[in-house]
Amino acid sequence: MDPNGKVALVTGAGRRVGRSLALALGDAGCRVAIHYGQSDKDAQDTAALIQSMGSEAVTLQADLEDTDQVTKLAASVAEQLGPIEILVNNASIFDKVGLEDLSVDEWDRHFAINVRAPFVLAQAMQAQLTTDSPGKIISLSDWRTARPTRFAYGITKTALSGLTRTLALSMAPNVQANEIALGAILPPADIPLDRPRNEIQIDLGPADRMGTLNEVTDAMMMLINNDFITGETINVDGGRHIR
Repeated sequence: MDPNGKVALVTGAGRRVGRSLALALGDAGCRVAIHYGQSDKDAQDTAALIQSMGSEAVTLQADLEDTDQVTKLAASVAEQLGPIEILVNNASIFDKVGLEDLSVDEWDRHFAINVRAPFVLAQAMQAQLTTDSPGKIISLSDWRTARPTRFAYGITKTALSGLTRTLALSMAPNVQANEIALGAILPPADIPLDRPRNEIQIDLGPADRMGTLNEVTDAMMMLINNDFITGETINVDGGRHIR
């Protein structure tokens, strides 16, 4: 797919990895819908940067835990920019809660945001596209999904992988669905920014370094440009998954 002129929706695009993905799409000429939950100013700043590149960008707020708001988000993209042709499921929650302390409400919230929202958006995308229109779905996952200290998060990422592969079959042949499994790119959002990096002890894998945001966006653009890869997981983790 040539991304120039295509309509792209990036969830959680105001900050961190989501912002970089949105900026890369804008730089490629996409018309970008920047979804945010609470970070209004960050989303506006991201939109301004994309507009300074000469591409169109709009900001749209929605609580991804609320199915009605997710449905309205997809409709707003179509109304303001056109049918969603590139869907990037970046937004997720990453609460540090283990099995013993995890409530059913927290479990449901993780599944609503991390799995149900991508499903609802994919369903809306399919309804918006004509039968022969090309499309791309790219979901951000994790190199490790068995995480006892982030119990619900890890399980939802396993479920997201299943959703990705089933969408690849269900939306074929014109829409390709893939996922990017990230390793250490940025410190987790719940780690204080002023905490020294040398205090964060993690195994960085064979690459022995953290990844860069450019390496994540390069993987996304590869999947957009390639119309043959589908149902696949691209590991951008410095090789951590092979240890």
